[in-house]
Amino acid sequence: MKASFVSVLVVVAASALFTGCKEEGYLFKQVERPSKKSDVSHKLKQLQGNTMVDILWVIDNSGSMMSHQQNVIRNTQIFMNQFVQGGNPLNWKMGLVSTDRSDDPYVGFKPGPELTPQTPDATLVFQRAVGRLGTNGSATEEGFEPMLQALQQQPDFLRPRANFAVIFVTDAEEQGRETVAQVLNELARMKPLQEVVSYGIFWTDDLNCGNNSGESDWTLKGSRYGDFITRTKGKSYPLCTNNFGANLADMGKDLVSRITSPKLFLDSVPRSSTLKVLYKNKPVPGGLPGSGGFWYFDQRLNAIVFHDMSFAPGEDESVRVVYDEDNGQDL
Repeated sequence: MKASFVSVLVVVAASALFTGCKEEGYLFKQVERPSKKSDVSHKLKQLQGNTMVDILWVIDNSGSMMSHQQNVIRNTQIFMNQFVQGGNPLNWKMGLVSTDRSDDPYVGFKPGPELTPQTPDATLVFQRAVGRLGTNGSATEEGFEPMLQALQQQPDFLRPRANFAVIFVTDAEEQGRETVAQVLNELARMKPLQEVVSYGIFWTDDLNCGNNSGESDWTLKGSRYGDFITRTKGKSYPLCTNNFGANLADMGKDLVSRITSPKLFLDSVPRSSTLKVLYKNKPVPGGLPGSGGFWYFDQRLNAIVFHDMSFAPGEDESVRVVYDEDNGQDL
């Protein structure tokens, strides 16, 4: 940000003071207005995270997916159990679409009811929806287009201030037409990307799944799904594992951790280049999840978001937040 200045206009009657002419001269002098500094300590245990998350499952319904769909059904409760642990339950909402762009959503979208914690037998409702997917979907398996199509056609699915999580379950590469950049640009029109996280459960060579008789071999690294997961700071799991339930539990736990990350709302707008978080007078590295940092600044919320609190393991820890206030552009 630029430093802020006050422009002081000095009008000199040149004709009276200097030359006797009737013309006036103007002298501008810029005087710097020092930025106000903020240095405030905050108790970490007083911070609260946002518990709202809208979850969209995108599950492959092509011919090779029956056993994998059954794995999701058998382990749904394990995933959802993570949402109510730790005394800070998620305020969640869930939907399901397939990888066939011609399909309507299977649950969670109008004209049907929402799928939320208030839904009677919510786990069973979701399991039955997965059971309706079948394996007669298009052989052109697309994850991105059905996701965007559902969100664009029914924008009420995404709640204001809620985070958005998308979960892809497939044994095939993403076969859509749009680039990953285009997909992210379209998604950003509906939800700030810092509020988006993605997960993938894939059958790929580099997740040690080996040959899949139903699909051609592929690797997550360098793929469209791999690029999307990387750009949204997500996580991937193998579809071929015998520990499917454990992976769903880990995914649910990771999602809860990200969504409920403590947020420290600032009293004034910081000049971002000066923003520092200090713990025991030492800087705490900043950065998005997966970057090695512990926090990032959310400009839209004017808040510091802590996605990793391991730097302060005690029960009564504090941090100092130091920055120069942003006084705006030059006048």
